[in-house]
Amino acid sequence: MSATPPAAVGVAAAPTEASAPSDESIRVLLSISKSFALLIAILAGLLALLFLAFTILDVVLGRGAGAIVVAVYCLLSAAVNYLLWRELPRFQRLAADRMYRALRDQLLVWAILGVIFFLLVGALLLVVWVKAELHLAPPPS
Repeated sequence: MSATPPAAVGVAAAPTEASAPSDESIRVLLSISKSFALLIAILAGLLALLFLAFTILDVVLGRGAGAIVVAVYCLLSAAVNYLLWRELPRFQRLAADRMYRALRDQLLVWAILGVIFFLLVGALLLVVWVKAELHLAPPPS
């Protein structure tokens, strides 16, 4: 018969694997964000061309240029998501090197821009930002 040792009084338990955020989840989220950023950049660029064609057609038909606002938004979204796609490998290297403070500091601006321009990538980057913040937080005592 083996007896289990009594728990030490006043000693904090070591953080478990389940309570600490996973390094792998940050890398996976950044990889998914990179794929979505390129996809959204392409789709937003195509939408910008489509709405620009509608704007030209509306001007030719004398109905005004109402679709120009949507065309400009789609063009800006395409540009922001393309630039974000170009920046994400650097963020992936920071996550791989476990440089969470630098990752967190550089990611926030891009996350906010991502939320403004087609939401999906920005929401994923905000989740990564929170996970990086959890890596920097001191362990509970």
